Amino acid sequence: MFSQLEIDLLLKMSKKLKSNHTILFPYAGEEVKLDVESKTTNDKFIIDINRKGQINISRCTYQTRYQKSIVLLRIDIKGSPHTNPNGDHVPCPHIHMYKEGFESRWAFPLDKEIQVDPNNLTDVLIHFLEYNKISDIPKVEEQLRLF
Repeated sequence: MFSQLEIDLLLKMSKKLKSNHTILFPYAGEEVKLDVESKTTNDKFIIDINRKGQINISRCTYQTRYQKSIVLLRIDIKGSPHTNPNGDHVPCPHIHMYKEGFESRWAFPLDKEIQVDPNNLTDVLIHFLEYNKISDIPKVEEQLRLF
């Protein structure tokens, strides 16, 4: 269990992607993992881009993990509403943030934290990477599926 101070320091830390190659945005039903590292410490993170929705291709989750399993941030696009520990309901899109004692069980409306059109999934990704204090973000390219 981490203190809120430790979590806040991890979130404010300047970071970079381990690879500066173009990010290939995943097809619906697929996911991509981006390795991230601190610019000043040995801390390592993973950004997940998960397009798990097969029926609703607009469904997407972006997640920041620390030490492989600790979810620091998560954005849900076109998913179900979320119920916070206090009983408040938060519609989608929303952003989950790690809170001491609750882990990532608290969510807030996305537009309260990040101003972006939730219908443009690649823009959401770029804003999410910026929100994570990741600099030198490479081009994000949507893949074309050829049948």
